[in-house]
Amino acid sequence: MLIGACGYAAVRGGAPERLTATAMVCALAVTLTFAHFRPPTRGAYSAIEVGIALTDLTLFLVIVGIALVSTRFWPIVMASMMGCGLFGHLTKPLGPDILPRAYYIAVAFWSYPELILLAAATWRHRVRFARYGVDYAWVWQLPRRYRNGWSVDELARPLPQN
Repeated sequence: MLIGACGYAAVRGGAPERLTATAMVCALAVTLTFAHFRPPTRGAYSAIEVGIALTDLTLFLVIVGIALVSTRFWPIVMASMMGCGLFGHLTKPLGPDILPRAYYIAVAFWSYPELILLAAATWRHRVRFARYGVDYAWVWQLPRRYRNGWSVDELARPLPQN
């Protein structure tokens, strides 16, 4: 699912979608590296996974940064989903008797809706691009009149002639 959603975003998405797909693939690589170098005496998710938690925090901060400068709404939703996953990392220190599988589910569950959201956002980008011929990715790319408070409807009408 990650390969499909991130591949679709990388090939057909706008700049925010491509950047998010790249960040998610990098986070996967780092997470697999941490899982590979886990001490063999310790089981997976039997204690707090500090490396994975830091990777999730870094990915969360990247998505928040994208949300701050993007013209899209979906990065805000994705950041909230990632925040829920980050709170899952707090379950182990707050309740050490939590089963490792429950800790894993609390952390990993949110990655599936995130991937669905990324694929849907890429599809919406393609629809907007086909309809309008342009889909501004970043706030600094928006027309100056729009940034100065004009609505989309006012941009569609010609300027008043004085």
